Amino acid sequence: MHKIFWQRAGRLWVQGLLLFALRLVQNRTGFDPETGLSLPSVPGTVLAAALVVCAVAEAVLSLRLSGEQARFTDQFALPERELPLMVVGCFLISAGGVLLLLGALPQQGIAAMTAGLLAVAVGGGFLLLLRQVRAGGEPSVFYALPSMFFAVFFVLAVYLPEESNPVLARFYVPVLAAALTAYAFSHLAGFLRRESSPRSFVRAADLAVLLCLAALADALAQPCYLLLYGGCALLLSMFLLLRRDIARADT
Repeated sequence: MHKIFWQRAGRLWVQGLLLFALRLVQNRTGFDPETGLSLPSVPGTVLAAALVVCAVAEAVLSLRLSGEQARFTDQFALPERELPLMVVGCFLISAGGVLLLLGALPQQGIAAMTAGLLAVAVGGGFLLLLRQVRAGGEPSVFYALPSMFFAVFFVLAVYLPEESNPVLARFYVPVLAAALTAYAFSHLAGFLRRESSPRSFVRAADLAVLLCLAALADALAQPCYLLLYGGCALLLSMFLLLRRDIARADT
C-alpha cells in the first residue's frame, strides 16, 4: 500500500512541493521590485527546466498504461481511507469558490464570478458522485459537469487579469496549472461516458497536481486561489490513488 501511495500520489506531492519552493524563491528574487520585469534567476531557470523534465517523464511513464477507453467503475476502486481527504478536497474547492465570488463582485468581472459559482457546485457535485459510487449505483456524468465548466472559467479568471502583462514569467505557472486542471477534469468526466483512457487521464492529472502545487506560491496572497489550487491538487491526487491497475492493451 505504501509503495502504491508513493507511486501514484506521494511522489507527485514531493515533486510539487519542490516546484513550489523554486517558484516561491523566483517570485521573491527573480523580478525587479520597481518595474516588475524579470531578472536573471537561477530558481526560475531551474523551475522551467524541471517542468519540462516532469512533462516528458509523465508522458513516458503513462505509456505503460492502457490507451483504451474505460468506464468509471472499471477505472476507479471504491474510496475507503481516501474518502475523508476527497471530502476535504471538495470543501476546499467550494470554499475557494465562495471567496473568489465575494472578491469578484466589485471588480474582477464575469469570468471570476462564474468560476466562483461553479467551484461551489464542483464540491457538491463530487460529493454526490462519491455518494452514488459508494451506494453501488452507476455514476452519472451530470455530477461531473460543474467541474468541466468550472475549469474553463478558472482558466479565464486566472489569465484575463494578466493578458496585457508582458512579463510571461510572472503568470505562466498559475495559468498552466488552471489549464492542466481543466484538462484533467475533462478526462475524469470522460470516464463517465466511456470516452477517456487511463493513459490520458493519468498524464493530465499528474501534471495538474504538480502545477497546482507549484502555483500555490503565486496564490499566497489570494486565499481563494490558495484553496482552489490546493483542493484541485488534493482531489485529483485521491482519484489517482483510487485508480485500478490496468495493463497496457496490446493492439
